[in-house]
Amino acid sequence: MRISTKNEYGTLKSVIVGSVENFSWPENDHEFDQGIARSTYHETLKDKTPKSNVLSEAKDDLESLVALLQDKGVAVHRPTVTGPHWSYSARDILLTVGNKLIQCPTPFVSRANEVEMYPFLSDVDIIKAPRPRTDKDPVFDAANVLKLDDKLLYSLSHSANEAGADWLQRQVGTEFEVIKWQVVEHQITHIDSTLLSLSKDTVLVNASRVKADQLPNFMKDYKKIWVDDIESMSFDQFPYASKWIGMNLLSVDPSTVIVDARQKKLIEMLQANGYEIITATMRQARTLGGGFHCVTCDLERE
Repeated sequence: MRISTKNEYGTLKSVIVGSVENFSWPENDHEFDQGIARSTYHETLKDKTPKSNVLSEAKDDLESLVALLQDKGVAVHRPTVTGPHWSYSARDILLTVGNKLIQCPTPFVSRANEVEMYPFLSDVDIIKAPRPRTDKDPVFDAANVLKLDDKLLYSLSHSANEAGADWLQRQVGTEFEVIKWQVVEHQITHIDSTLLSLSKDTVLVNASRVKADQLPNFMKDYKKIWVDDIESMSFDQFPYASKWIGMNLLSVDPSTVIVDARQKKLIEMLQANGYEIITATMRQARTLGGGFHCVTCDLERE
């Protein structure tokens, strides 16, 4: 298995797409429970068994995404599921940086062994982070990291601490610079519904969370596409993701992106900036907490 990625927009050659086979929300997972508690939604998640329509719609949409990617010549890999799990969002646990594959020190204890569901990676020398035991241990999800060629923008949040950034820097050496970034006004968990890299020196920015003077200094001369609002999509049971999951798109190459078909204004904005749009749907993105970027883990980009 070849591992090679330096950014979020190079031509996608190989990818993992998540699964909802035997899916269940975790029991006895402090980070998951705290995420539910932090929600501004007026109810709590009372039943951790997803409704049948949630899983059937998510399964259909994931399979449609697989077919779309395969039609574009992308090699698609899927988890081998053997029991209850939470691997819908394949992005979270594994981070590909250059030729390295890193198993992240996720704060979600229920996902610590998720890499075992990827037997197709058996020939890859995976760098395994130590499991966090205390608040001072390295903690982060791969979705806290935005790959920008020779830079890794590391979003400090509930799911990523400074010790995690320091540990990551030691693993990648001098080839990449890990840059710590925190949006004080909005304590985001993952970065990919707040800031996305579309092509070299071009980023998509969630204007409701980030002001111009809060962007990292190295982005001063970047082209910024500011998204002031997003279409609010429906959910079932509980909105594990905010409406901004609608901004969670996936780049197929530097000029082509996969966007939820319901995001008409976002599509028009991207088209006006010269991007080719492929529309698809992820109907349970808010319920399960992941859009197109979340449910994929890029293994190889050119």
